[in-house]
Amino acid sequence: MRQKAKGVKRHIISLRVSAEEWDTLHEIMKGLQFKRVSDLMREAFKQVLTPPDELDSAATQGQKRTG
Repeated sequence: MRQKAKGVKRHIISLRVSAEEWDTLHEIMKGLQFKRVSDLMREAFKQVLTPPDELDSAATQGQKRTG
């Protein structure tokens, strides 16, 4: 087994979703090629924290999202 790294804080967010929401999450993950819900949530946080003008310029330049 792996040993836990000392001094590393880990935070857990728990969220209950309906079966329909779970199916929607899986469809989004397939489309974005994410394997874990955690990756999807991290990308969502980045999008929420990105100023709207930066999102607009990225879309007009045709930049691809990374994930």
